[in-house]
Amino acid sequence: MTLCSVFVKEFKIGLHPILKYYRDGTLHKRLMKLFMAIKAVDAKSAPGKLNVGEGLRTLKGQLLLRQFVFNPKLGIRQQLGNPQFNEEDFSLLWSDFDPSSTRFPNSATHFELQYLVLAYDSERTVFTTYTAAPVRRARKDGAEELELRTEKAIVKQKGVQYFLAIGLRFLEILGEEEYPLLGQKAVGIEILDVV
Repeated sequence: MTLCSVFVKEFKIGLHPILKYYRDGTLHKRLMKLFMAIKAVDAKSAPGKLNVGEGLRTLKGQLLLRQFVFNPKLGIRQQLGNPQFNEEDFSLLWSDFDPSSTRFPNSATHFELQYLVLAYDSERTVFTTYTAAPVRRARKDGAEELELRTEKAIVKQKGVQYFLAIGLRFLEILGEEEYPLLGQKAVGIEILDVV
């Protein structure tokens, strides 16, 4: 249980650039439950020594993480579609990205999309977070091809797992003033893939 709680803590720190906008008092408990289930699918370790990192190396563990719902009120891929993922440089590409088809909450004028890659080194039990510059779009913006790349290049390393995460938050922008929306439909987070 201790190792699982440490993993959840480090995972949340890695996701901080997105999680800092998300308020949910149940998230820690739900993440603990998720990672306990992922730990349970570890087939390599001896009973009593099950490990979250080994559980995440299984297809079942990866599926559990991708299916985890951070915010059931805001599904990002349901609104923006599935991007194409380039395994060489970790970039994401939406060939037909259309902000006008997004369901904006009342009073929202813009949204901000944040892409992160969390690199998990299971030997050192540490996460490294790679961020892409946030992308803002207005309700009135039209369709485009949108590519997101991390600001720092990622060099794949053996034994390291990569979690592709995306965050979406809605804002009201009036002139030079910004007002982040705080409702349940204002911030979303999803794990797109585990590599």
